[in-house]
Amino acid sequence: MKTHYEVLGVSPRADLETIKRAFRHAAKAHHPDLRGGGDAAAEHQLKMIILAYKVLRDPDLRAEYDAGLAFERTRVRRERWDAILQFTTITAVLSAILIGLEILLLPSFGDWASRPPEPTRSVAQQAAAPQRSEPQRSEIPRDPALAVRETAITPPQTSPPPAAPAQVPTPEPTAGEVVAEAPTSAAGFVKRGLERSQKGDVDGAITDFDEAVRLAPRNADLYRYRARDLGRRERWDRAVADYERAIRLDPNNPTLYHERGLALQQQGDFDEALVDLDRAVRMGFNDPELYSDRGAVWLAKGRYDRALADFNQALKLNPDLAVAAARRDEALARKREQQIADDNRVRSEASETTGALPAPGAAKRDGR
Repeated sequence: MKTHYEVLGVSPRADLETIKRAFRHAAKAHHPDLRGGGDAAAEHQLKMIILAYKVLRDPDLRAEYDAGLAFERTRVRRERWDAILQFTTITAVLSAILIGLEILLLPSFGDWASRPPEPTRSVAQQAAAPQRSEPQRSEIPRDPALAVRETAITPPQTSPPPAAPAQVPTPEPTAGEVVAEAPTSAAGFVKRGLERSQKGDVDGAITDFDEAVRLAPRNADLYRYRARDLGRRERWDRAVADYERAIRLDPNNPTLYHERGLALQQQGDFDEALVDLDRAVRMGFNDPELYSDRGAVWLAKGRYDRALADFNQALKLNPDLAVAAARRDEALARKREQQIADDNRVRSEASETTGALPAPGAAKRDGR
C-alpha cells in the first residue's frame, strides 16, 4: 500500500508549499470534471489524494503519521533481524555440536589407530598354553631314568622387566607469580583493549584495537571501539573515518549514525551531523537521547525553535533526562536574548530613520 507521500509524489522531507503544489497537480490529473468523466479507479485515486493532503498539511497529523511509518519500518526491520538472528543461532548451535563431537571422538579414534596390533594366536595355541604350565598327569608308568633326566634340566632364567623411567615432577609456579600471556586472536585484543579503555589507558586500547582490526577487518564493532577512543584523544578525522567503515559494514545500525553525528559535531560540520542524526532518529524514533543530541546541534546553529522541539520531544519520552532539560533552558535563554537583540535593532533602525525614538503613546496610537 502506498504512503501519503507516494500518493502525492513528494519526499518525506517536503515542506508545506511543495505538498500544496503536488496536491493541486495530482487533483487536476485525476479530477473527473477535468477528465471528461470519471471512473471508479479515478475516483478512488482522488479520494486517496485528498486524504493524503489532509494528513500532510496538518503538522500534528503529519507528525503522528510519520511516527507510525517509522514504527512500521522498525517493526519490519526488527522481524527481519530476528529471523536472521534465529537462523544464525541455530547454525551456531549445530556448529558447536559438530565441533564437540569432533573433539570427543577424534582423539580416541587416533589413539586406537596409533596403537600397535597385538599378536594373534590360534584357538589351538590358546588352548594349549595353560596345559604347558601344568605337569602332565598320566596313569601310564614312566621310565625312572627319563624322570631323572627331566629333573636335571634346569628351566631357563628369565630376565626381570626393565624398570620404568622415573617421572620428573613438573615445577609449579610459586605463589604470587603472574604469567602474562599476550593475546593472539582478535577477541583477545578486543578484550584487553576494552579493559585498558576502562582503566584510562586510551593509547594502549587504540593499539589493541589496531591489532584486532588487522586480524578481523570485517567486524564493524572493532572500528566503533577504536573510533570512541580516538574521539577521547580528539582525533576526530580518524574517528569519523572509522565510523564510515563501520557503517559500510553495518548500514542498519542507528548507534553508528548517532556516534558519527556527534563526532561531526565536534569537528564543526553541523549540517553533516544533522544528516546522520536525522537518520538515527528515523531508525530509533523512541530514543530520547537522539532527540536531545540533535537539538544540541540545532542549538549550536542558532535554530532555537527546532532545538526546543527536539528537547521537548526528548523530555516527553524521558522526563528524567537531565541533559535535555538543561539544554532546553539554555535554548530558551538564548531565544530570549535573540528577541531582545532583534527589538533593540529595530529601535535603532527606527531612530536612525526618524532621528528620535518614537514615543510609547505614539506607537500605541499608530498601533490602533
